[in-house]
Amino acid sequence: NRRPAARVLAPAATVGAFGGAGRARARRWGVTPARFRTQRVILGHPHRYRRYRGATMAITFAILFGVPLLGLARVDLFGGAHRALGRDVDLRVGLVAVCAAIAAFYAATFVINLPAGRMFCGFGCPVGQLHRLADATDSFPRDPSRRRRAWAELGLFALALSLAVSLWWTAPGAFVGGWPAAAIAWSSVLAVAAVAVGHARRFRWNFCRKLCPIGLYYSAVQSNAVVGLDFDRGRACTDCGACMTICPVHLDPRHLEAEIPTPGGLGFDGLPGANHCLHCGACVEICEHVTHAKPRAAALGLRRLRKPPMTDEAAAALAEPRPEDAHEPGGPPAPGA
Repeated sequence: NRRPAARVLAPAATVGAFGGAGRARARRWGVTPARFRTQRVILGHPHRYRRYRGATMAITFAILFGVPLLGLARVDLFGGAHRALGRDVDLRVGLVAVCAAIAAFYAATFVINLPAGRMFCGFGCPVGQLHRLADATDSFPRDPSRRRRAWAELGLFALALSLAVSLWWTAPGAFVGGWPAAAIAWSSVLAVAAVAVGHARRFRWNFCRKLCPIGLYYSAVQSNAVVGLDFDRGRACTDCGACMTICPVHLDPRHLEAEIPTPGGLGFDGLPGANHCLHCGACVEICEHVTHAKPRAAALGLRRLRKPPMTDEAAAALAEPRPEDAHEPGGPPAPGA
């Protein structure tokens, strides 16, 4: 019961959350009605990537909660119960431990970046998941129950993320202590959660595209990854353009080797689209849906990257004689060669 490509790509006339100037602002931030309509298609069907993302996001939250709760690193701004490696320490050592833990976390994501590009951005980053959930709140304008569910998921995720971050700066006892410590602690959590929801609704994926310092650093030092978003025209592709419509950072997933202009903000100019790709897999989901392709048969996929075919220009350059070859076979090199 999948919809044909033409139906998928047709832009919606209205989106409940936007009207007039709101729609213009939405387009400026990359959340167009056409993209919501395309996203609504994939959200209506289960997909393996969402299961994978659930598992990787669980690992991220296990780290965010585990480090302070186990006392590996924490600065207690309320009671002074600073911890480092399971011991009570002073403020200076607690700050060093927190900074070291954050550095170790990002070092681990950089190691992931080496063989798989920005895979962490697409599957392990909680900020990216906030944007994904914010998109879902506007993807079902005519289905109140789905919108309520999307808002509940966004709110609960923001609350969990806020609590995890707060535990790095507050001892767990503050949340169950007496007045006023518990009230202040929980008020801080709710305030941070509200800021997270506002950030996700306002900036969406443009934060990842233009402003995230960690993601932009990844895009600048992108290595020759062996795993990433691969496009194989020899497989099922209808040239419907759905992959471009749904891309949250405005790339053409079929031509990631081409250089793109600077995205603005803190973004770098002159880099290929592959360096800016978040590896979120949304284009793969819609590709498999539109073409009715099995996971390994779709033209797009997060898999081992193939070497791109050699262009005519590259072949001609290889065919040109090199200076060191400018001599008779078996004879001495020509003078000056």
